[in-house]
Amino acid sequence: MHTGRIIAEHKTNFRILDEGVERIATVRGSFFEDGAFPKVGDWVQYEIVSEDQAVIEEILPRSSVIKRKTAHGEEEQVMVTNVNLMVVVMGLDGDYNLSRLERYLLLAKQSEVPAVVVLNKMDIADDVATTHTEVEAVAGDAPVIVVSAEQGTNMDTLLSHFTDNTTAVLLGSSGAGKSTITNWLLSEDKQATGTIREDDSRGRHTTTARELFTLTTGGALIDTPGIRELSLLDTSEEDEDAVFSKIEALAHECRFADCDHEKSAGCRVLEAIEEGLIIERELASYKKLKREREHEAIKRDVFKQRQSEKKRYQGYKKVMDQKRFEQDNDWN
Repeated sequence: MHTGRIIAEHKTNFRILDEGVERIATVRGSFFEDGAFPKVGDWVQYEIVSEDQAVIEEILPRSSVIKRKTAHGEEEQVMVTNVNLMVVVMGLDGDYNLSRLERYLLLAKQSEVPAVVVLNKMDIADDVATTHTEVEAVAGDAPVIVVSAEQGTNMDTLLSHFTDNTTAVLLGSSGAGKSTITNWLLSEDKQATGTIREDDSRGRHTTTARELFTLTTGGALIDTPGIRELSLLDTSEEDEDAVFSKIEALAHECRFADCDHEKSAGCRVLEAIEEGLIIERELASYKKLKREREHEAIKRDVFKQRQSEKKRYQGYKKVMDQKRFEQDNDWN
């Protein structure tokens, strides 16, 4: 049995890297039964069936998992595994969105993976210093690095966060510059880069699949396709308190315990906005996550109710079947 790492996945085919040797691998039938296929970043045990072909036998325990909801459903989707650094990339153009950044930082917290925020395209941005300060206020303990991957400016600062034991994942929107950052870190053009639409600064998904690269300077990097909308898994109240602690603290000072922070009299949160302690965008993001959590709770309640009704129906059907059986026997 051999041990290697998944560096790319293509439906049911996987590329494994084992001590510098790449092999194409498939999986045993048992993987199809539970649908728990390997993901990029996984360490697996495999058997060699030919010179460059292999069969994956087992996924080894994961040290970390980054997952989200699927784009068109409520199912859980594992994005990458065994990473110990999340690099959140945001372009200083039309891609700039602090609310989206907050969601990425919450994803990092849920995954228990430290994050670094990279503000790319400083060469085309205005008032970078003010933007940097604004992002630092949102990022909390996560370092914020302003770079130009195209020109290589400040990229050494990002590289300093990598060690031989680092596996980092790049996350961000299409057009934020993840592929350009990957190419700089690899010192070669491994990933295709594309143009940006001038009307909305959106990219064109030049990266179409997750792929793990080994850096010559040490460590590994997983580049990912752009994420148009990041749907988080169920967020706990503890997570929300950590990300929006300022609003939670202020909410406790509201006159009414059920204050909606909209037009309620005596709302300390609205007063804080007028005083400049928080901004409306922060409050909007906070409310959005609260609504999502409440929606998830309602869905769980509905599911439990349906399961309960199903059990009652099965019990009723069992009783009626027994009665019909007894009546048939009496008749005979």
